[in-house]
Amino acid sequence: MRHLLIIEDDDDLRHELVELVEALGGHAIGARSGHDALVLLDAACSVDVILCDLRLKAESGLDVLRMLRHRRSTSTTEPTMYLMTGHLDLTAAALSDIATTTSGLFTKPLRTATLRALVMGQTGSTGDA
Repeated sequence: MRHLLIIEDDDDLRHELVELVEALGGHAIGARSGHDALVLLDAACSVDVILCDLRLKAESGLDVLRMLRHRRSTSTTEPTMYLMTGHLDLTAAALSDIATTTSGLFTKPLRTATLRALVMGQTGSTGDA
């Protein structure tokens, strides 16, 4: 069973994603911010995948993933990190930055097949699975 950390500031969407991952056979925990995610990870919470909203209310999801990666660099296993967004107005520079920092970008609403692939460990390096 793969463990996912879902960072999403929309409470309803975060809870829905956690419930769906659980229904698909994975284990998920939710965080509403980068700070909350860091607290969970510092509490020795082991995760295989981090799925983070690109545009959180108080911070950039890309910055959150960079911070988590830097903070977890002493860990033996680094989680696979993905961003998700409902915005399609990303610049080429932003897409390039995302591609070099994460394992992919998913568009919202996430498809059940995408979450199933994350739970099963079957996603590649390109967005929607």
